[in-house]
Amino acid sequence: MRFILLLVFVVSLEAQPVVLTLEQARELALKNHPALAALDYSARAAAEQPKQIRAALAPQLAAGITGSAADESSRFVYSGLSSPLLISRLGGGLQLNQLIHDSGRTRLLSESAAYRSEAQKELIKSARLQVLSAVDRAYFSILRARVITRVAAQTVQARQLVVDQVSALTNSQLRSTVDLSFAKVNLADAQILLNKANNERDAAVAEFTAAIGLRDNMSFEIEDRSVNENLPPEAEPLVMRAIAERPELRQLALELEAGQKQLEAENRLSRPVFSLQGAVGGLSPTRSGFPNHYAALGVSVSIPILNGRLFESRQAEVALRNRAVEKVREERGNQIARDVRTAFLNARNAFLRLRLTQELLDQARLSLELSQSRYDLGLGSIVELSQAQLNQTSAEVASASARYEYQILRSILRYQLGEGAL
Repeated sequence: MRFILLLVFVVSLEAQPVVLTLEQARELALKNHPALAALDYSARAAAEQPKQIRAALAPQLAAGITGSAADESSRFVYSGLSSPLLISRLGGGLQLNQLIHDSGRTRLLSESAAYRSEAQKELIKSARLQVLSAVDRAYFSILRARVITRVAAQTVQARQLVVDQVSALTNSQLRSTVDLSFAKVNLADAQILLNKANNERDAAVAEFTAAIGLRDNMSFEIEDRSVNENLPPEAEPLVMRAIAERPELRQLALELEAGQKQLEAENRLSRPVFSLQGAVGGLSPTRSGFPNHYAALGVSVSIPILNGRLFESRQAEVALRNRAVEKVREERGNQIARDVRTAFLNARNAFLRLRLTQELLDQARLSLELSQSRYDLGLGSIVELSQAQLNQTSAEVASASARYEYQILRSILRYQLGEGAL
């Protein structure tokens, strides 16, 4: 916690470079991302709904005061008033309402709201996984872009040296202008690669800044990390783990439980509801001889008889919505199984590319050394040298991309499993 506060302070006020590890970046994103804060507030708001529903089971006590002025001993026959007697009075009192029995419907509705509140918490977990996956992807994208930028800069430097050498030889009429033209084309190609790498690096930094929940670009350095080579031998155990642990499926399961409780509550709509009602208070003294106090207590029983099949329609609606949630859960499970298998295959393929791209790079370097030697001795053409340079650059870019692409795909697989580590 102290590290995060210090980091935000340094970044926002001093804007000096800060070295970030992947773990620190993930922690910063979880603390600072506004989407997670919004979901947290929504979950806390949803946690208040069961309390609101349970409030109907508590005594409802209200106080009031009323007054009127009228001609003495006059009467009023308009049916809009509850009493035909019009008297001047001032009084107040207390009114009590207490639900005695509603066949457990209020309790079921409260349990349904509680399940939905828990479902909101699962949405937070799902969003946390998405944020962590975005941080990982942006983090390794920066590392990849940084390496490719370095490769491109070295390539520009090497090809500039070739241009200078060929230019000197051309001026001495030891090489043709065709060789110089080829060398300049290769240099321009390397400069394009460097420009593209710089753009990808800046885009990755922008993505990383948004992933950790910040608006303005921050000055930072990120720490490289070794490749984690651990990968399970097959995908099916991972599929089972994802089905058990993905928060989206737990969220749908809780939504289904909430729907079942609501359906039980709707099935009890036609049952009688018993309530206790009471009132006590006093009036100002009058000359009409009416008592100046009152008190009453009674039990109210409400029994639904006809309502145009409203209750049946409400029950059918809830039942159909529950069926829809079941099917959505089934479909989501199928999608997760597919995504886990796909992510596993992609990660395994990327891991295999690590060795292949390294072998490709070793051969490309050897080929460039031989081509350069042949060209220096006048045994090889500029076309051969240019192709060797291009092959080495492509191999270096492929090797750097394969390393960090594997880390990105591992992160995607971790997200598909619903956990922070593989």
